[in-house]
Amino acid sequence: MFKKSRVGKVFLFISLAVGIGILVIGLSGVFNDFSLWAAKFPQLKGPLFQESLKPHPVNPDTLEGKIINTVQLVSPAVVSISTERTITVPDYSGFSPPSDQFDEFFRRFFEQFPQAPQREFKQRGLGSGMIINKDGYILTNDHVIYGADKDKIMVTLSNNKVFKAEIVGTDVDSDIAVLRIKGGNLPVVTLGDSDNLKIGQWVVALGNPFGFALSQLNKKYEPTVTVGVVSATGRTIQAGRGKEQRVYSDLIQTDASINPGNSGGPLVNIYGEVIGINTAILTPSGGSIGIGFAIPINKAKKLLQSLVKYGEIKWPWIGIYMQELTPELAKKFGVSRGVLVADVVKGSPAEKAGIQSGDIVQKVNGHPVENPFGLKEEVLNTQIGQKVTLTVIRRGKPLEISLITAPKPKEIAQVVKPEEVKKELLGIEVSEITPDLREKYNLFETEKGVIIVKVDPNGPAHNVGLSSGDVIKMIDHTKVNNLSDFNKAMEKVKPGDIVLLRVRHGKWTMFVTIQTRK
Repeated sequence: MFKKSRVGKVFLFISLAVGIGILVIGLSGVFNDFSLWAAKFPQLKGPLFQESLKPHPVNPDTLEGKIINTVQLVSPAVVSISTERTITVPDYSGFSPPSDQFDEFFRRFFEQFPQAPQREFKQRGLGSGMIINKDGYILTNDHVIYGADKDKIMVTLSNNKVFKAEIVGTDVDSDIAVLRIKGGNLPVVTLGDSDNLKIGQWVVALGNPFGFALSQLNKKYEPTVTVGVVSATGRTIQAGRGKEQRVYSDLIQTDASINPGNSGGPLVNIYGEVIGINTAILTPSGGSIGIGFAIPINKAKKLLQSLVKYGEIKWPWIGIYMQELTPELAKKFGVSRGVLVADVVKGSPAEKAGIQSGDIVQKVNGHPVENPFGLKEEVLNTQIGQKVTLTVIRRGKPLEISLITAPKPKEIAQVVKPEEVKKELLGIEVSEITPDLREKYNLFETEKGVIIVKVDPNGPAHNVGLSSGDVIKMIDHTKVNNLSDFNKAMEKVKPGDIVLLRVRHGKWTMFVTIQTRK
């Protein structure tokens, strides 16, 4: 019994020793950590940081309150749109082009051969939109769904519900599209008035930048919100690439961030009213640099009214081809501003009203116009069947000409023309329009004028872009119907003169000024 108790005491002693050793090692680690902590915060006399958990109510009448209220009001009606389209391209994958330059080279190489091997692939797109009607009508950009397979346009709501969408109407020129999903009692946006925007006015941009990339992990599909001001109005830009390049006019510019995927989403004022459709950005990097653009919502309203009235999208049209009034042209026509009428479409409202090529349009319904885009927008702001008054200058005399707008035709007939006399002053050879030349240059039967059959590569005509197949229709306000008219008009032209020509160049008729050889 004595031995057992002694053995127990020995065991207990060893256990205590081991425990004390472990405790000492642990405490030394603690003291080391404490010494490091103390070294980092030698002056710390209390908590490491201060915090406030006091709630701060937002005054709904302040700017912050209005923005928060706007976001809560609009967000449920903002949707994400995903698309898929089938692309057919030449198959040169076996060549393994190592760079974009090589890729472009092979693309052009195979385009020369109709029988080149082809392959298909699926291209996916992402954008945004807004619900404008409880029955599921959605407003977005045409470029968001352009070329998409019709059964591959999907709409995701902020509550993560997904619908297949159908196309109700699209318009390439205005870059606006209307979709519909089969849903009922959906949240909707309220459309405001974009005609009275003020530069500096606060705006909020909503949308789904980069699609679902910011939403997939936690399945939260509420739109992203950015805030800025109206930076400018009436902007005109060119955006897109290749065949999908578009010219936009009368745009709202904003510094509220708009990123890829935001296209088609709403730009709203701080009262929750949509005043624009987010459409494009100006950027060298692909991301927002504070220069974004939106289509004014009033333009979309006109499109929607057309859909209701005609069952399709129609725009008012007067039927003229317009040309920028360059300083040289302005001097030749004796005016300082306006838009030059290069040609008039046969059977159009403009032709019926007596508008002529060479007229300078300075006002539309009393509103001054300085360039073709401004004139176009003034016409688009009218209604089909509405009376429009143009203030024009014709050979130095002001005229007011009224006409009635018509629906723009889906296809507008273009005119082209077609014979032989060398004119050193212009550096061209011209000819009457013979049947052979008419066929060679694919000219219309009714076209009058003389056709350019040869251009001196070192001559004045070449310097302004004229080429074989172009048809001269007028020289210094004198009509040219044939070779005799051309020769008579050229008799008045002297070396070094600046000559005004009206020329059919491909599809288009335009005015050019040429300084003849001295």
